[in-house]
Amino acid sequence: MIDGKAAALAVRNHFEEVHGVLSVVQFTVFDIILNDIEGYWEVRCGFFPGYGAREQMSYDVQVDMEDGSILNQKVIEG
Repeated sequence: MIDGKAAALAVRNHFEEVHGVLSVVQFTVFDIILNDIEGYWEVRCGFFPGYGAREQMSYDVQVDMEDGSILNQKVIEG
């Protein structure tokens, strides 16, 4: 089982793999919530998609609490 810190690192690694290291600028974790019933960590985070970006992109990501895999992600609007 992973802890909240490991879940947050898994999310950051995921976005760096998908977008590239230089496209995940100022990665910030807003909230981490453990959902024991469903078996996942919910990580709310954001980052700027590049050095020239003016707006931060925010995501709500579900991370499996057993193996740290990304189960689901969605963009947080607004």
